[in-house]
Amino acid sequence: MQGETGLTGAPLRFDGKVAVVTGAGKGLGRAFAMELASRGAAVIVNDIARTEDGAGHLAAQVVEEIVASGGRAKANLASVAEAEGAASIVDDALSFGSIDIIINNAGCLLLGEFETFPIDDLITTFNVHVKGAFQIIQRAWPHMRKQGGGHVLNVASIGGNIVGNSNHAAYDTCKGALSGLTRNLALEGEPFGIKVNGLFPGAFTGMVKHAVNVVDQTISPNLDIDMRAELVGPTAAWLVHEECGLTGAFFASSSGRLGRVFPGVAEGFQDDPELFSMERIREHRERAHSTEPFFTPRTTQDFNKWRIGLFRAMQERRAKGAMQPAE
Repeated sequence: MQGETGLTGAPLRFDGKVAVVTGAGKGLGRAFAMELASRGAAVIVNDIARTEDGAGHLAAQVVEEIVASGGRAKANLASVAEAEGAASIVDDALSFGSIDIIINNAGCLLLGEFETFPIDDLITTFNVHVKGAFQIIQRAWPHMRKQGGGHVLNVASIGGNIVGNSNHAAYDTCKGALSGLTRNLALEGEPFGIKVNGLFPGAFTGMVKHAVNVVDQTISPNLDIDMRAELVGPTAAWLVHEECGLTGAFFASSSGRLGRVFPGVAEGFQDDPELFSMERIREHRERAHSTEPFFTPRTTQDFNKWRIGLFRAMQERRAKGAMQPAE
């Protein structure tokens, strides 16, 4: 890979910025917090987890590492699922003077067959992944508006957005919901300079180790490629940096790679409403089921404009007598 290691431009920094990273005691969250702190951000390291011996807290250990390296950080031990906990996380950030960055990474993975999966476990998963992120962003929103902007990164998953995984009904459901929140807030935040993006990370963390031991070894390709959490850190930091410039975007990242993930709506089969029937769909199943050509709308208005165009094109064909019952 000669010639690909050179760097141009000044190093990317977060000096003067205050960041919140939830679930930052280990794994991906720790990697995100360390990356931001190493580049000058003051970081609120949130995690409820204790050390293995139960004598301390993982968040405090991460803060010690950051401070020892000359950075600024504060541990927050509250649960994102509780309103008071979410408020305390934002308030801790404001104690540094502002809240510029939020990375909603806190999560839990409760597994089980759908048929017998406890509703209480679904609620627990929702409260951490969705309610927690919602509460933190909502608490920080007026402060970001007042200061003229901010960056939010919601850590979702390929699971629930692109694919499904057996025995992951609650996890995939909630990660899909978190992506829905991301798309909405990207639009609502745009007038105020608040950028909201989504990340689908891949790393062989403690949570994933538990999952592959219980479910399916193919969920993680850690035996074939480098799946260290630290390799996702640069992507997360990039997506909350001013130079990124995107909002409402999603990226999959693992093993030193990032690539955009985007929705596509296939053109499909636009029939004459006077002819449309199940039998017509059967006749045109190849076109109706095809994924190409496709369009990637950013807003509902984009989608509506596109489908109106397809409908009008059909009307033009009909007016020219080009549409036949067997078309």
